[in-house]
Amino acid sequence: ACPDTKGKRVNSMGWNKVNKDLLAVGYGDYDHNTLGKGILCVWSIKNPEHPERIYETRCAVTSLDFSMGHPNLLAVGLYDGTVQVFNIRSTVNSPILDSLENPNKHLSAVWELMWVERDKGTGEEKGEVLISGSGDGRITQWTIRKGFESLDMLKLKRVNVAKQSTAA
Repeated sequence: ACPDTKGKRVNSMGWNKVNKDLLAVGYGDYDHNTLGKGILCVWSIKNPEHPERIYETRCAVTSLDFSMGHPNLLAVGLYDGTVQVFNIRSTVNSPILDSLENPNKHLSAVWELMWVERDKGTGEEKGEVLISGSGDGRITQWTIRKGFESLDMLKLKRVNVAKQSTAA
């Protein structure tokens, strides 16, 4: 705990897969009536009294994951459907990539994020991609080679099934 996180609830946590002493923690409250700001902290077990990095997000952090191939990259999913990527080595406190202006951004909270290594293919078909899962029913793949491009891998649609009554 630190003064910046006081009153915020922990929504997600993730250890850095390479620098195993670093833990990212996403904070924030989400309520349909009030969308307050969120906090993202990168803690080190070498100094548990104060986070190494503190980032403010526009709303609650709902998911996060460190890249394996680039351990300085931390992907963050937000309650409003935004996906952001932070460079934790940078002294700049803003994301290096942000899906806010992307026409294909999620329309609901990003509940899961995961960096996935693709080992098939050559060139641009290989490498690490970011996969996000949202309450809008979409599983989306994000690539960071040419900006922040996205491709829906799966779309789930809600089907309303009317219950049939049976006569007894």
